Amino acid sequence: MRWRLIPYEEGSAPWNMALDEAILEAFISDDAPPTLRFYGWCEPAVTIGRLQPISSMPAGWGTTVVRRPTGGRAVRHGGDLTFSLILDAAVLSSRVRESYRLVGEAIARALVSLGVPAELCRNRTPPASVRRIGNCFDLTLDYEVAVEGAKVLGSAQVRRAGALLQQNSLLLSPSQRWPERGELTEAVVHAFGAQFDVDIHPGELTEVELQIARRLADNKYACDGWNLRGVLLH
Repeated sequence: MRWRLIPYEEGSAPWNMALDEAILEAFISDDAPPTLRFYGWCEPAVTIGRLQPISSMPAGWGTTVVRRPTGGRAVRHGGDLTFSLILDAAVLSSRVRESYRLVGEAIARALVSLGVPAELCRNRTPPASVRRIGNCFDLTLDYEVAVEGAKVLGSAQVRRAGALLQQNSLLLSPSQRWPERGELTEAVVHAFGAQFDVDIHPGELTEVELQIARRLADNKYACDGWNLRGVLLH
């Protein structure tokens, strides 16, 4: 199997979310291959989960808020490395927990290969506390990745028509010495290739994907109806 690699590029919060969903739409329509995409943020921003109430976002996190196409809790971007996977859901597993485990194991191995003491989280957030948590990195579930006891990988999914989009944020906290971004991305690519027995090669976005992304950026991810209330107005 062969995956396409979209190398790291920075974009606005609406564009980043629109492009991930555009690749998913194109993949479902057989207009895009399985894709691993790395990206950053041209300015600090917050993304919240598709079903997350805006009121549950931690106070003081700023005003640039975009609702993701995936689930999960709020993530503050700017000091993180973000990457997405778009592929056939069966490749990761039809079981959601198992798919998170496979990705978590790959990321942990990538970090360990670079000298970062990563491991799968051992302490799970008590079920009674889950609903009260608005910050993704305060919530610890099965098979997430920790460094020195602190969660460093936040992930969320959406599945459509047998396809999957998983968005991931690797928190590069200043308390830990991290490798350069290029080293990190190379290690992640290698780890995914080994985990899923695939060849991953650099590629480019198609005009179909870019057209979809422009439409979504303008009509969804730049709109208060979606970002604040999760509602699209037509």
